[in-house]
Amino acid sequence: MSVVAHKTSEQAERAVRSRVPVQRTASADPVHALPPVRRARTIAPPTRRRVAGAPRVVARAACAVRQPHLPVRWLLAVAGVMCLVVVGLGMLAGSGASSVPSRTTVVRVQSGESLWELAGRVAPGSDPSAVVDRIRDLNGGLGGGVKPGQPLTVPTAG
Repeated sequence: MSVVAHKTSEQAERAVRSRVPVQRTASADPVHALPPVRRARTIAPPTRRRVAGAPRVVARAACAVRQPHLPVRWLLAVAGVMCLVVVGLGMLAGSGASSVPSRTTVVRVQSGESLWELAGRVAPGSDPSAVVDRIRDLNGGLGGGVKPGQPLTVPTAG
């Protein structure tokens, strides 16, 4: 073994013990020859210099769907049609029951009969709740209810 190879192997052993990289030299002895040490390079991300305070410009995507612009005239027309539909449906809903008859007559309450049943008997084609309200108006409220045989003024059809 030569002196140079001996020094290189001693340096390598010391480096292993202390974990400090040692520059290796090529040796004449192929047994003790060590490959050259590669130094690890740190890889940093590339930096770009930007002007402070400059606005950041982002390109608009070419494939983005554009929203169509709805003119105000169309918007007002659709709103008007919707109002007419609501009013028309309201008129149709109220046309099912006829109004309360204007003629009145006096009838006697039968036993076990309520105001609702009386309203259905005297005005069968009308809305029972409207007829009951009209009977209460014609007879002063009827707060205590009705009794069998009691005469009542009621609206009548026909």
